[in-house]
Amino acid sequence: MTVSVGFFKKIHEWVIDGQSQEIKYRPFQVDGNPYKSKVFLVGLYPETLAYFDVDEAKIFADSLVDGELFEQLNGLEMITASREYKGSLNFAQWMKKTFNENVVLTNVNGFIAKDYKQFKQMKKENHFCYLSGKKLFEQVLYEFMPEVLIIQGSKAFEEFREIYQDRLIHKANAFETGTVQELEKLGAIGEFPLPNGETCKIVVCRNMSYFGKEGTAFEALKETIGRLL
Repeated sequence: MTVSVGFFKKIHEWVIDGQSQEIKYRPFQVDGNPYKSKVFLVGLYPETLAYFDVDEAKIFADSLVDGELFEQLNGLEMITASREYKGSLNFAQWMKKTFNENVVLTNVNGFIAKDYKQFKQMKKENHFCYLSGKKLFEQVLYEFMPEVLIIQGSKAFEEFREIYQDRLIHKANAFETGTVQELEKLGAIGEFPLPNGETCKIVVCRNMSYFGKEGTAFEALKETIGRLL
């Protein structure tokens, strides 16, 4: 699958750093048309994979909607990727098999940080890349307007809660104080108003590093998804 000229223009704006003119952001990853996806799986920041030069922006953009191409371009890096990232891919496969749903993998911050230490430092400094990455999540959310946001892991949820808690509606009583383990059992814990007048349900779960192949320890999350879709 390749992206259209118009969609590539938008992705190009999303992925290029305005100061260095380098590809420094991964706004999303999906195997299919993200406009048809109902579910976002949201981490903290994108996995560090293969490096792409700015003149490779088109194939980089195409890979964001083509799982096979993405794997071809990032094969070696995906072998050594984190358990969280591999678990996210397994979750996406489970969703496809169970609900025929192409999950969009995205992040509260779209900047491809080298590691958590760099992410924290950039946040502390209010670095341009951190601020741009934070803005990017909202741009992607408003562009595709999914029905369900699944925030995975305590670090991602803490960042999400810090930024968006005042804009959410119908929040669960435990939203501001609950752990991800507690909130995972509650189902939808809030709603995010979208520009089209609809709302997006917010679900929280543990880090996908615990998902494994079939997610046997995530039955509560699976039941929640079944109710919402």
